[in-house]
Amino acid sequence: MRLNKDKHIGRVLFIVEGSRTEFSILRQIFCNLLGYSYVEKRRNRPTYFESSNDRFSKIGVINTQESNIRDISENEAYLDEVFDTLRDQYQFPVDQSAIYYLFDRDPKSNTDSALIEKYILSLTNPYDNDDYKAGQLLLSYPSIESYIISNFRDTANVPQFLLGKDVKAYIGENTDIQINRISEETLIKAADEFLRYLSSEQITFDVDEFSEASHAVFTKQEAEYLSGQGFRLFSMLTLAFLQMGIIESEKFEI
Repeated sequence: MRLNKDKHIGRVLFIVEGSRTEFSILRQIFCNLLGYSYVEKRRNRPTYFESSNDRFSKIGVINTQESNIRDISENEAYLDEVFDTLRDQYQFPVDQSAIYYLFDRDPKSNTDSALIEKYILSLTNPYDNDDYKAGQLLLSYPSIESYIISNFRDTANVPQFLLGKDVKAYIGENTDIQINRISEETLIKAADEFLRYLSSEQITFDVDEFSEASHAVFTKQEAEYLSGQGFRLFSMLTLAFLQMGIIESEKFEI
């Protein structure tokens, strides 16, 4: 595994669930570590934030109108308005960009498992999904904080958690786990944890055709949650980095 800081990625849009943690993670990685151009719009702030550094690589980060995975297909007027602003004012052609939906599988906030499964099977490609909207769904189990932990811990040795609030509490008790400490080295650590989870669950995958693997992860994680054990920490955010070529591996299939 290696980090390719010279990779030109074009335009990539992340549509996220939360209003804080996801933005902090992505800004740390794309602005502070990689030096890409970056624009963000949070639903609870009236203004946009922009950093212009690399004209060949630009990241957009926005969130849905509500903090719920259902808003991927509901309240689309809000997203359309943000898309128009990105196109007109920030030279960010959304319809020509890779799109990633970064959401949690926290059963307290996202209760409709059938809808989540539908999104897993429909949002399978960041550029084109035939008769469905473009975009790759990136789920974190149970929440995006699992990605933060994977930068600093062997997740197989971390307890399983039922809810995102439990993961937040774990981070609060382990003060070395901080977003501002995410580095080039920890990104590789998180990527290794991503691959280690898939290997331990014997889930084969192709980095460019990940939908079957994503569904297998969902099925296994749901079974563990329903048994009362809780979710194993796992975030698909690393998949985006592999697909973009930011993180390179000699072997993409296991």
